[in-house]
Amino acid sequence: MGSKITRFDMYCDLAERLGYAEGVRMDANETAYFARQLESIDKKLYEKRYPEFKGTQIVPIMSGVDEGAEEYTYRSITEYGISKPIANYGDKIERGDVQGAEETSKIFGHALGYGYTIQDMRRGRMTGQPLDASRALGVRRGIASRNDEVLAVGYSTLGIKGFYNNASVELVSPTTGTWSAATADQIAADLHKIENDIITDSKGAEMPNILVLPPSLFGFANTKLRTNTDTTALAAFLKNSQSVKECVIWARGETAGSGSVARIAMGRRDPETLEGILPVPFYQMAPQQEGLGFVVNCDSRCGGVVFRYPGAWRYSDGC
Repeated sequence: MGSKITRFDMYCDLAERLGYAEGVRMDANETAYFARQLESIDKKLYEKRYPEFKGTQIVPIMSGVDEGAEEYTYRSITEYGISKPIANYGDKIERGDVQGAEETSKIFGHALGYGYTIQDMRRGRMTGQPLDASRALGVRRGIASRNDEVLAVGYSTLGIKGFYNNASVELVSPTTGTWSAATADQIAADLHKIENDIITDSKGAEMPNILVLPPSLFGFANTKLRTNTDTTALAAFLKNSQSVKECVIWARGETAGSGSVARIAMGRRDPETLEGILPVPFYQMAPQQEGLGFVVNCDSRCGGVVFRYPGAWRYSDGC
C-alpha cells in the first residue's frame, strides 16, 4: 500500500502550510489542533474493521500486485496424468501435463472523500471536542463496501469477475432444493451432493474445506432439526462431511445466483485455488484546501477474484 502521513510533526507542517494558503489563516493553536485531529482520525480509519464485509475473510488476498498495475494476467489450470509402474528404468515414461487457460482481470480505482470547514476546526478547538470522525469513518465504510461487492460479484463494466460469478466454476443442481419446505435430512443431502461432486470429479485431489451460505439459507440449515434429535441440518452436515468443517455467512450470496436467486458456494479456500486482487485496500491522501475548508480524498484499487483451480469449487442455486 502507498505511504501515508503518520508523524505528528508532518501533520503540523502540512496543516500550517495549508492553513496559510490562499489567505485562509489559522493561528498556532488551530494549526496544532487540526494536526492532532488528522493524526487521530488517520489512526481510526486504518484500525477500523467491518465484520459484515466477508470478502477478505473468505477469499485469500493476493500479495505482490503493484499499486500501479492496471491488470493482472493468470492461468486457470487443469492437471492431467498419473504415474505408472515401470519394469526397468529403460522404459518410456509417460508425461504429466497441465492445461491452462490464460485470462486477464482488470484492476480499477474508486474513491470517496470527506472534509471539514475552518469553522469546524475553530469550534472544536474552542470547546475542546474532537472533530467529528463519523464522516471519515463513513468514507472508510463506503470504500470497504465497494471492495466487498467487487470481490463478491466483480465489476461488469470492466468485465471483472468475482467469487460468485466465475464461468469456470461448475453449478451443481440440488436434489431437493426449496429449503423452506425441506427436511433437515434433505438439506444435509443437498450439501453432501455439492461436496461429493467436487471430490468425485477431481478423483479425490480436491477436498473442499469451507461452505459459504447466504443468510436465508443459513437460517434454514441452522434451525431445522433432524427427526427426534436436537441436531440441525448444518451441524449434521459439518459433522459427517469428509473435509468441510467451516461455514461462513455472506450476504452477497443472497442474489448472486442465476435469476438473482440465492447461491451456495463450496470449495477449497487456499491461495492455490483462488485469490482476490486488492493491491490498495484503502489509502488516505493529504488534505486539500477547498474554499474555507479542507477535503481529504481516499481511494482503493481492486480487481475481483481469480480462480486458478476452478475445479476445487462449486456453486449451487435453487435452494
